Amino acid sequence: MRIRRRAAGVALVLAAASFNLLGAPGTAGARTQGGTVLPVRSHWQTLADSRHVYVSAPGDDAVLATDHDGQVVTMVEGLDGARGMTESVDESTLYVALPDADAISVIDTTTLTETRRISTGAGTEPESLALAGGRLFFGYQATDFDAGIGSVAIAEATQTVSLDDNPVWYGKPRLASSPGAPDRLVAADSQGALGIRVYDVGSGTLRETVYSDAVGDVEDLAMTPDGNSVITANGSHYYHQRWHLSDLTEEARYDTGPYPNSVAVDSHGTVAAGILAGGKWDVYVYRPGETAAYRTVALSPGHGDLLDRGVAWAPDGNRLFTTRFSYSHEVVLDIVTDVAKASSTITLSAPPTNPVGTPVTVTGKLTSLVPFPERGAVTVTRNGVELPGVKVGRDGTFSFSDTPPDWNTYPQYTVTYAGDARHVLGTATVMVEFVG
Repeated sequence: MRIRRRAAGVALVLAAASFNLLGAPGTAGARTQGGTVLPVRSHWQTLADSRHVYVSAPGDDAVLATDHDGQVVTMVEGLDGARGMTESVDESTLYVALPDADAISVIDTTTLTETRRISTGAGTEPESLALAGGRLFFGYQATDFDAGIGSVAIAEATQTVSLDDNPVWYGKPRLASSPGAPDRLVAADSQGALGIRVYDVGSGTLRETVYSDAVGDVEDLAMTPDGNSVITANGSHYYHQRWHLSDLTEEARYDTGPYPNSVAVDSHGTVAAGILAGGKWDVYVYRPGETAAYRTVALSPGHGDLLDRGVAWAPDGNRLFTTRFSYSHEVVLDIVTDVAKASSTITLSAPPTNPVGTPVTVTGKLTSLVPFPERGAVTVTRNGVELPGVKVGRDGTFSFSDTPPDWNTYPQYTVTYAGDARHVLGTATVMVEFVG
């Protein structure tokens, strides 16, 4: 018996100043088809609000804005090395870090034009951004050897910039915050070193409340809506981790596979965890409080890899946006519109060989974290030729027998569940060798 699998994708990513310059799933879940090719050649972060999807493109000195259907709205150009982004709670203002200009761009999200720039100081090269405590925080290069966290008093009439008196980071830290805990800021080291810190910024300054060296080299992180936990994507692991922010103890692990590079949490607490080279799936989706993925997504199997920080939710959780680098050297935006539906997992079993002229029996099971309708059925094809449909038992099991023509010594059977109101399509294949 031979079961078809997708081999792990090979990353075609050229590392250039910490951004991506761009020159088949298993048997269940959802596969995006086609996607929207974006008119940029680079990517640093994907961010979404209730109207737009934003892609920062450092190699293009731009931020691209699309609507929720992937149609390009505009390109905000002249943004020197555009990288980290964050948005005001009312979605009126987009902030973009411009390391090549030692500044932060302020963009009006209604007109999608740059209204002003905030200088962060010569040689600071700001990168990751987060809003907390009425200030805009940014990770930056403090010295030749250390990085720090600076801030801008955006809530004040005079928007003064404060730099870190005690820079403790090896690489520019990744930052995260949440409206659920408006005075809390989380920072994690991004370049090899270990370290994650939680700060109380209610006074306008960084007051460290807890530190841990249990994680480092973080590609992406996201706080939960209540502000009590943070989820990290560490590129050297085979899982995402969830940390309790009161003491930075590990709350949970999401077994996503190699190599975590993206994470996003919607307003309900649903987690989307992305990986670079999982072999089967690129994004795993988890309900609040659960660590078993109810949904898996493959991004055009065999044709691209998820980009770092390339996952974003529509705030209401009705759409999931992912950005990948296709093997044809394009940045592609994929949109999952039925993300509330659960995966349909089909597993198959058949003998490795079977005598010619005698029927072979294939058994299988249809499973999901969400119950199926009682009277379920799957369709079966042999090398594209449809065979009689097969009923699924209440426990999800099914079986069928078939005798292929004598000349067909390597028939491939494909079993498909068409999906329903609560499940997406699921499919699996198995091949049997018929011997004389």
